[in-house]
Amino acid sequence: MIYLYGSGGHAKVILDILHKQNRWPEAFLDDNPPHEKKQIHGVPIYLASEILPKIDPKNSQWIVAIGNNKIRQQIAHQLQNQGHTFTTAIHPSAQIALGVEIAHGTVVMANAVINTDTKIGHHVIVNTGATIDHDCIIKDYAHIAPGCALCGGVKIGERVLLGVGSAVCPTMEIGDGTICGAGTIIVKSMPSDALIYGCPGKIIKTNYSKSN
Repeated sequence: MIYLYGSGGHAKVILDILHKQNRWPEAFLDDNPPHEKKQIHGVPIYLASEILPKIDPKNSQWIVAIGNNKIRQQIAHQLQNQGHTFTTAIHPSAQIALGVEIAHGTVVMANAVINTDTKIGHHVIVNTGATIDHDCIIKDYAHIAPGCALCGGVKIGERVLLGVGSAVCPTMEIGDGTICGAGTIIVKSMPSDALIYGCPGKIIKTNYSKSN
């Protein structure tokens, strides 16, 4: 049985992917479920604190359906510590090349392209229409937003957010926790925990993710 933790817009997109895979989830769980609706496309929404203790870890698989990288990491750790396991959701239109590795908890949205020998970590989001070229490494809890383009040999650290339409030149590295604003073009490697924006991308703030 599959469960989604979260019930916002990102969770709805994952529901659609599972539907296209003929894998219908049992429920959405949420720490703050919406008051105005009790279900999404027929799948019920429950308060996590009431339902989670009743779910048998041996008979469940999860996707943490939350776009915020830090919160997704926190909830994934909570579920893992309780003995739960995770599954992936890959849209049928996504193009996954030979030698690609995709770890558990990761979602790959419609029309994404992941080229050969790229390694995708745990609980990563590869969003709609993103392209990741050969031999890239995307570490855990990163989010590659819609329309991003990564050239070959790029390394993306944990919890990195690449904003919509960003691009990364070949072999560049982005350190853990760094956030790149929409449309940022990365032409040189960037440190951890920075806020990057512009074309070419420039460091706007340092120690950014630690303070937010």
